[in-house]
Formats: sequence, structure tokens, C-alpha cells
Amino acid sequence: MFQAALRPYWDAAAETRAPAEQRRLRLEGTRRLLDWVTERSPFYRERFRKAGVDLRGIRTLEDFAAAVPLTAKQELRDAMERMGTALPHLCVPREQIVLAGPSAGTSGRQTYQAFTAEDLDVNTGITARLHWCCGLRPGDVFHLLITPFTPAAEIFKLAAQRMGVHWVIRDDHEPNHVPRYVDVAHSLQPTFLQAGVATLRAMVQHAAATFGNKRMAYRKAILMGAALGAEARAEFREESGIDVYTLSGQGSDFNLFGTQCDRHDGEHWHADDLTLVELIDPNTGMPAQEGELGELVITDFYRRATPHVRWRTEDMYRMHPGPCACGRTTRRYTLLDRLANRVTVGRVSVYPFQVEESLSRSDAGRNLEFSLVRRPGAARTLEVRLLRPSTLIAETAGEIERSIAAHLSKELGVPVQAGFHDRLRYVGYKTLRVVDEKDAPVSAY
Repeated sequence: MFQAALRPYWDAAAETRAPAEQRRLRLEGTRRLLDWVTERSPFYRERFRKAGVDLRGIRTLEDFAAAVPLTAKQELRDAMERMGTALPHLCVPREQIVLAGPSAGTSGRQTYQAFTAEDLDVNTGITARLHWCCGLRPGDVFHLLITPFTPAAEIFKLAAQRMGVHWVIRDDHEPNHVPRYVDVAHSLQPTFLQAGVATLRAMVQHAAATFGNKRMAYRKAILMGAALGAEARAEFREESGIDVYTLSGQGSDFNLFGTQCDRHDGEHWHADDLTLVELIDPNTGMPAQEGELGELVITDFYRRATPHVRWRTEDMYRMHPGPCACGRTTRRYTLLDRLANRVTVGRVSVYPFQVEESLSRSDAGRNLEFSLVRRPGAARTLEVRLLRPSTLIAETAGEIERSIAAHLSKELGVPVQAGFHDRLRYVGYKTLRVVDEKDAPVSAY
């Protein structure tokens, strides 16, 4: 296994397959899934009947997109109520389920996903691809911080162990537990971290305040939950000695993700041969034009227990053109933001990813956690709440706030008011990037 650590890919056949062959696999897999859910899923059978879907007419992926309706998460919730089951999309007997769990429920009632033994084996292999892509190797001590009740918590551990990583330190992912995470990092010297962007930022600050420097034993980290600018990534490397890779995707519904490789040119979709991914115009449902932003839509045709057909993620992505210099032929995307995170200032729409990227280019604002305040109607000024660093000197706070506000105003093209706060709202391990004006900060890292 340690010899294998030198290989560039976890599954070279899948990760470097010719794009035409990838497309053929996606078409075959999608057609098999349509037959499967039509036969076994009351939820999808009813949807296809109402939409007048004729499976015999679907011969291409374009036919599939034109004929098969999109599925929104609320439609699954409605079916849960109507059918009296948490798994209206279940396609196998319950005794075949080996793993199941809820979503985080951050946008409404929790939904559930389930895995057969075969589903779990395939998803573990997909996850091993992303871990390998980000540099996890046999011999690493893996510090895994993740919401414990989700299937992802088990699958990330299984994937690491399949790769030969025998020591996996698992913990929850709560803002109030940052001192414990730092103490574990200081005491046990794990070499690889998987956590949220906000969590690592808080850990670095706590380590500096507790041990006198920002460096821990981690050599690499996979960061979840937010976009990260190149300058912020460079600061982690220079000040903390950690090479960071971003991860985005759909843990709650799919446990499928994209991650950066060491070229940091978009996030590789590691299940390119096992899922169909579309980018659509969220307003029309039509395919997004090449080079345009689009809402990510997923069909996970490898799955047999609770598959999803044209599932709207509500996340906006941009696809990267051409092959990656790392040699992988899997398509690459960059997550920009959730559709619901738009804040209107005058006639301009501002998204948190724009603020993150702009802060990344500011010496004073780089790697600060923040929230945007959304007011009824179109506000005249964008209010940016910044989490106060533990090292901030009170006498300089006002000057820094004004500097950050001026920087953001210039780059975003709207008036900005920036202010430090002792607490920001969060959901799970993520800072809530957009808060309503009436919401007061209630908790902090």
C-alpha cells in the first residue's frame, strides 16, 4: 500500500477515461435508472406519469433532459407527507438498507437517503477518489470533523480506511468545540484535516492565542462549506503551513462532492462516470449556455436504494473548460453560491462568494468570517458583519472596519458598511452567510 502512495490517481481508469466514453456511460446509466425507478419507485412513477414521460423516446441525454421533469427537494417533502413515509423514493426492501440518515434540515424538514451494500461500496470508492485527489495518503493521521448523524460521517471514514489510512480521529463539528479540536491537534499531531472553512479559521486563531503560533501538525486540509479565494488559501499555507483544498457538493442528499486537485483549477466531479450532472438556467429550466453560470442538477444513476432523478441542488456553479493539467478528465466546476443567498443593494445583486473573494484580496479582511444582512426590499448599503478576531486591538478596530468597507465598496460596486461583531449566526459548522435584518447574532466560533 505504501508503494501505491506514489500513484497519481486512486482509480486511473475512471479518472482519466476519455470524455466520449464518460458520456456513453452516463447515457447507459441514466437509461437503466429510468427503468429501475419506473418499476420500483411510487414517487418517480407518479411524477413520470403526470409529466407524460415516454421512456421509449429517450435515446440521448438531450432527450432525457427534454422529457424528464426536474425534482425539487420540497416535492420529496410533500411526498413524505402524502405517502406517510420518510423514504417515498425508496426502491428496495427495507431489509436491504445498510446505512441511512437525515439531511441537516437547514432549509426545512429533513429528508433522508439510504444505501444498499452495493451503493455504500460504490460511494466509498468515489469518496476515496476525492481523498486521494486532495493528497490524503497511507500513513496520514486523519482528523475528520463532520456532523456525526449523517451518512457522510461513516463514508468518509470508510474511504480513508480503504486507502490504508488506519488512524482516523473522528469528532463532531460544532463551533463551541474549537478548543477541543485544537487540543487534539496539538496532542495527537494529526497530519490531515477535513473540516469547515470557518472551523479551520477559528482553530488557527485559537492555536495562536493558546500556543503562541498558528501552526499545527496538519500538512493538508480539505475545507467544506464556503468558497475560498486563492489569496486566503495562500495565507493558510504561509502562516499555518497547511495546503488547503476546497470541497463542495451535496452531502445531505447524495454524499457526492467535487474537490480541487493540486492545480486548484476548479473542483473535479469525482463521480463523472456514475452520475449525470447538468447545469441549468434556474429560471427557465433550460440548459445553461457554455460559459454561463447554472444551477447544478444531479442524477445519481449508480444508486439503487434512494436514487435521485434530475434533482435540483439550488446551488449555482460555473464549469471550467478544457482538460485539467493534473491529467484527470473528470469535469470541473466551481461552486459560487446558493440561489437563496442573493442580497439586493439598489439594482445590484451581491452574493457571499463575491464578498469572500474580495475579502481574500484584502490584507485586513483575508480569512475573516462574515455574514451579509438582508433587508426588506432593495437596501442602499450592503451591511457586512465581520467576526471579531481574538487578536484585534480595540483602538484599531474602527480604522480596519473603514478600510475593509472601502475595499469592498470599490470591488463590489455598491456602498458597504463593515463592522466587527463578537458573534455571528451559524448553522451546523457553517457561518450563516446571509441573515435577515431582524436576526441578532446568537452564537460564535
